[in-house]
Amino acid sequence: MTATTIKQLLDACFTAKKITETMEELPKGMKPRHIHVIDAIFEQEKLLGEVCVSDVSNKLNITTPSVTKLINELEDMGILKKYIADYDKRVTLLSLTDKGRAYEQHYVTAYHTEWAQQLITEITDAQAQDAILVIQKLQEAMPIRRASHE
Repeated sequence: MTATTIKQLLDACFTAKKITETMEELPKGMKPRHIHVIDAIFEQEKLLGEVCVSDVSNKLNITTPSVTKLINELEDMGILKKYIADYDKRVTLLSLTDKGRAYEQHYVTAYHTEWAQQLITEITDAQAQDAILVIQKLQEAMPIRRASHE
């Protein structure tokens, strides 16, 4: 791959990020990151039954303090609830409220279904999987640069 192609790929990633930030208008006080957390909790609940903060952090590949801040905001909005695990009082579990489930249905399931229907003849699942793989490989290969303080 050439440096020019990497630049074009990174430009496409920037465009993709902007696309995710321009989804339909969210309720007052909500951010696209909140929707990602709601989706992660919903998906992890289906997969694991119970969801803790680290499950969400791992699923979204963001730090635990960052996800904790978002979770607290969602709890304040009545979108999820936190509770202590019966098996270990040190473990905080998460569950979507009815409002949270309604948001997941509207802003994730229905939204993605509608969008997929619009693209059904334009982009195949195989093409989408190729794009996902390229982005994952790009992330894995990203050089780590440390700022010099000299």
